[in-house]
Amino acid sequence: MSLGINTKASSASQSREKAGAVVVKPIFLSGLGRSGTTIIHTVLSEHRRANWLSLLTARYPDRPWLNRWLMRGIDIPVLNIPLKWRFVPLENYGFWTHYYGGFFRPCRDLGAGDATLKARQSIRRVFSQLLTPARDRVLIKTTGMPRIGFLSNVFPDAKFIHVIRDGRAVAHSRMNVGFWRGWEGNLLWPGELPGHYRAEWENWQCSFVALAGIEWKANMDLFEAVKRDCPQIKICEVRYENFCADPVTEIKRMADFAELEWTPEFEASVRNRHIGSENKKWQKDLTEEQQDILNEVLRPYLVRYGYETEAKTQPMQTAAMKS
Repeated sequence: MSLGINTKASSASQSREKAGAVVVKPIFLSGLGRSGTTIIHTVLSEHRRANWLSLLTARYPDRPWLNRWLMRGIDIPVLNIPLKWRFVPLENYGFWTHYYGGFFRPCRDLGAGDATLKARQSIRRVFSQLLTPARDRVLIKTTGMPRIGFLSNVFPDAKFIHVIRDGRAVAHSRMNVGFWRGWEGNLLWPGELPGHYRAEWENWQCSFVALAGIEWKANMDLFEAVKRDCPQIKICEVRYENFCADPVTEIKRMADFAELEWTPEFEASVRNRHIGSENKKWQKDLTEEQQDILNEVLRPYLVRYGYETEAKTQPMQTAAMKS
């Protein structure tokens, strides 16, 4: 499908493209899909300095100047309205895999040792070609595995934000989207199920509800491993629930961490956006037995992350015990 854009760069544009700009403190927003990363990414993208990936980078990964033109266009009054409606911030894994083939779905998390010299050079170069004088802070969302070690190797001064949401809400939401691979069995985003999680899943007679909960735990394990093994990397943790309750305070906290200036215009854009939480939907859609399974599977993690107390979660018999 044509986007109605002439994709042939002029020689002057190509010269500027080769030179690029210096990428300073890129911002990476991470979390398991359905944790609230999309809405937070969208709100942050309203900042006047935020430079984000659009459909253009997915369709034309080798022509970063197209996305740079888009960034210039959305800063033009009147023109910005149709452009923002047509182009929204996206993850664009097609763009990433063009420059590093294993970025989208590796069998394990990507660490610092996975960043080759070629990958570092090509990723830094293309990101520099995305920047404009006004929008000089790259803002990228990735979901699934953290990839923080890898990205920190490529961009040592990067800022990382980790979005956390109640695992029961995340598990339920993931089961209702087309990209969830749990129906295939153990093909979770991080790769093969670790042995202890496979045993736990089988103990629940391969319940898909249990698997969705285990997937959230496995993803949280990956982020905890990064924080444990790479303490030098600063990561800002954001609770989806806190963001929904007070978006201005939480966005300001993220902006301060990312070193994005807080302006009246940006605050107004945050206040004008309707933020609604659907954290209780899992209780409406799941049966009592399915809710009990999720609570049992996630109990230690819910307590660890402050979503439940030991007193509120009473053990139930596993499916294997019941049979």
